[in-house]
Amino acid sequence: MLTLVVVPLDGSAFGEQALPTALRIAERERAELELVHAYEAVPPYRVQGAPSIDPTLDADLRKESVAYLDSLTAWLRGTSSVPVTSTLLDGPTVEVLGAHVARRRADLVVMTTHGRGGLSRLWLGSVAAGVVRASRAPVLLIRPEENGSRDMPASPFGRVLVPLDTSPEAEEAVEHALAIAGDPGVRYLLLHVIRELVYVVEREAVVFRDEAELRAAAERYLETVAERMRSRGFAVETRLVRHTQPARAILDAAGEFGADLVAMETHGYGGRTGMLLGSVADKVVRGGLTPVLLHRPAQRAGAAGAGPDAWTLG
Repeated sequence: MLTLVVVPLDGSAFGEQALPTALRIAERERAELELVHAYEAVPPYRVQGAPSIDPTLDADLRKESVAYLDSLTAWLRGTSSVPVTSTLLDGPTVEVLGAHVARRRADLVVMTTHGRGGLSRLWLGSVAAGVVRASRAPVLLIRPEENGSRDMPASPFGRVLVPLDTSPEAEEAVEHALAIAGDPGVRYLLLHVIRELVYVVEREAVVFRDEAELRAAAERYLETVAERMRSRGFAVETRLVRHTQPARAILDAAGEFGADLVAMETHGYGGRTGMLLGSVADKVVRGGLTPVLLHRPAQRAGAAGAGPDAWTLG
């Protein structure tokens, strides 16, 4: 159950396109919706030969930020019964957003992949990427449309793709997906991408000597997770693919399945490799138009794979 959904905004129409989805989730969960804007003060320095900075500029810009949040809060309160609040933060955007999400113990962050920078702005290195790295809560990233607006209705999540490796951290994506799209009738596809033919797990030095053995282990793993979900009443399919590029395989599966949400962990700690899944997540976000739910799990001391059937996704 979600109790607090946070929406970071940068003052742009692109950023506001996260509001319909965030509002729909908050309405379903009867959660509080908090709008957050990070204000970075005007630098106090002067460049030689440049005009002096008006000392009132900083105060005026801050007032504009407060007015912006107040206006959006009033608009949302007029369209929904969801409790809506707003907070103006002071300081570097990623740093203060991460600290605020942790302090408020937010259950979900919803934001667009880019705002003022326009549609050409790369996700890698952007504020969105920084928030994913800094946030303790799952972050739902929405690709804004060039001609979109905050008035566009949010589409429900009817088909959800969950890429999995065999690490316990990767399986957390299942619970996060159910939390925001767990309505009856939603269909789930659990996907595993085989990339390596031979993999040695940490505890027992088990080696998969041929592809048949590797596929059998992968299928057992997917069915185990799927059966746990089915026992809770969810419609679940599984798919196993072999591909040299896991991100490409995920994007292809999302298109074939008709997914309107991809949910995945940004890191997996399976076996000896401690494989970083972030590069795969980056490519999935940048390469598709589907909303992506990302979460950076805390690394567990001595974390290992899920046993003899462990292997990496990325």
